[in-house]
Amino acid sequence: MSRAAIAGAAALALVAGCGRKKKSGPPPEITGLAAVPASAEVVLVADVPRVLDAPLVSRAVDMLIARDPGLAASWQKLHDTCKLDPKNIKHVTLAIGPHPGPQPGTGPVLLVATGQLVETELAGCVRTMVGQGGGTLTAKPLGTHTLYEAKDGNRVMWFAFGRADTVVLGASEAFVTEALGDGKKVVDNPEMAKWIGLADQKAPIWAAGRVDDRVKQGMVKVANGQISSGPTAYTASFDPTSGAKLELDAIMASPADAKTLESFAKTQLGALAMVAQAKSLGTIVDKISIAADGNALRLKAALDPNEVNQLISALDGGPPPPQDAPPAGSGSGTGSQGK
Repeated sequence: MSRAAIAGAAALALVAGCGRKKKSGPPPEITGLAAVPASAEVVLVADVPRVLDAPLVSRAVDMLIARDPGLAASWQKLHDTCKLDPKNIKHVTLAIGPHPGPQPGTGPVLLVATGQLVETELAGCVRTMVGQGGGTLTAKPLGTHTLYEAKDGNRVMWFAFGRADTVVLGASEAFVTEALGDGKKVVDNPEMAKWIGLADQKAPIWAAGRVDDRVKQGMVKVANGQISSGPTAYTASFDPTSGAKLELDAIMASPADAKTLESFAKTQLGALAMVAQAKSLGTIVDKISIAADGNALRLKAALDPNEVNQLISALDGGPPPPQDAPPAGSGSGTGSQGK
């Protein structure tokens, strides 16, 4: 091949390579875990159609969103005003970022929702919604995306579309901006990627996260120093499609710590069973199994639909389910307690 031909081929390769680089740029489509920043410490993923009607799911999401009151209030108003039907949402990913203060688990919350969503319709609805209370909606470019800032009183929410059917929103501009940027994501974080890989991602709901150092130290104290270190991380899976199946794995520093914590946890479970009797939840506690597996401590529970309803009633502070009436002529009914 002639020198001119080689130079021409090199030039073509360089042009093609530059063209490909230009197209790659910031990710044009960001959804699911690809929208979760590498700084996230907890992720939770839900397959919405599979869990939409499960009571325990609604309660769990409410508790998680409650960590960020600003986001919770904004999302609720958005849901009510824009008539967002949960049936049109396919997947939801929740992420908690690093906490800025002394309280673990209080970092910014990011919500990534994928489904039948249209950016122009959602932005227009939000503009109308916040305008009713004297609020504003502003927009500015963010790479290949548009970042919206919705202000309503003392509440602020930022959101953007990672792709045509995916909205990313949160009460922290920095966390949302990080999610939409081309920086590293949670799957690029070696530790988080490892823990995410250990989770049962086929479950309708699954989660993985890092355990804060202060929580780890607290676990050592709670266990009376029987373990060298508290859990490093945890994974969880939850299937509420028929009753409720839960698995929670605590990733320990060593198999020895996992085995020691197993003994300690079983002792605590026995004490919990006695307390649960007062709430008529003894049979539910009996469904919990605890076992060490390598450096993981696994807690499993499988409840039928009736037991799920009983648990929700207790969590909501309702009265315990009615007990069977004592046989006629049994007096006060206390005679059978010793049996």
